[in-house]
Amino acid sequence: MTNRTILSSAIVAAVSLASCSRQAKAPATVTPLAATATQPVKATAEAFISGATMLSAPVAEAKMYKLLPGYNSSDNFEASGVYYIGGYFYIACDNMQKIAKIKSTLPINSSQNSLLSTGAPGSGSSNYEGIAYDNNGTPNFFVVEESVNNGSYYQPRISELNSSMSYQNRMWVDYYFTSSTSNKAFEGIAWVYRGGNDYMLGLVEGTGKVPVFVKTGSNWSYVTEITLPSSVTFTDYSDIAIYGNQIAITSQVDGQLWIGTLSSTAWSITGGTAYTLPLGSSGGVIGAGSYQLYGNIEGVSFISSTQVVIVSDKADSGQPSYQSYKDQSVAIFNIP
Repeated sequence: MTNRTILSSAIVAAVSLASCSRQAKAPATVTPLAATATQPVKATAEAFISGATMLSAPVAEAKMYKLLPGYNSSDNFEASGVYYIGGYFYIACDNMQKIAKIKSTLPINSSQNSLLSTGAPGSGSSNYEGIAYDNNGTPNFFVVEESVNNGSYYQPRISELNSSMSYQNRMWVDYYFTSSTSNKAFEGIAWVYRGGNDYMLGLVEGTGKVPVFVKTGSNWSYVTEITLPSSVTFTDYSDIAIYGNQIAITSQVDGQLWIGTLSSTAWSITGGTAYTLPLGSSGGVIGAGSYQLYGNIEGVSFISSTQVVIVSDKADSGQPSYQSYKDQSVAIFNIP
């Protein structure tokens, strides 16, 4: 979970763009009309994309514990990644080894929703920060641990799961962090198939860099690194998703979503539109105030070219109390 800069409820008409400081990489459906978002002032203003389009209220939304039979509000579902396929959302949580399988209609307390055991090594918290899906040949899923100590460095590690969510293997990612940057490492992954090869795009939480890797027999080998357009000035970077040539990036601190274009021939990202998730009242009512309710966006996946699902982590004690209304939740948004 990211250390967050608390947002005040004050709103201004415009906030100038500011560039995020970048860390150096270690070795190698009906669409509603939307309004222009006003912007919360941060205690330490640095990022937040100004002039972003504010999304309308979600078309559906629910707390995860309400979706799964047998659970209640005392149960934690620290959602960190999501992938939509075949009418279901597959949700990784960093506090558990199991993957939540949730019907996309979000039926409450339904047998259609379940927790799938992966059988992966270890117990307790999984530290899964992202989930991706490979539909080439034999379908399978991938989940990534943000960073794991491996000798002198910390590296992301990707586990492969079959279509039934059973553990197959796990491999190191050829990207390195130090102990001081290991908690700002990989927050998301997205799979791409090109030229007969499996590629994985990562997302570095602290820098917004998008390194590209190719799958080899023993690990995910570094290929290159994509820099996001200079207009993408998030405070943090919490997930990445790909749908055709569309690419989505989220920020949990800023409560924003950015969608750009991934080249089909080169490893580059261009264009892009920024969106702010809807504001609301201190009681959690969307549209009834100017408070940033969505302060914990950890996962995003495309449902279609005009609709996304987001999942949210647990709010921490340093956040405003009103952000707990939207934490540990699943929400579906139309994209104008």
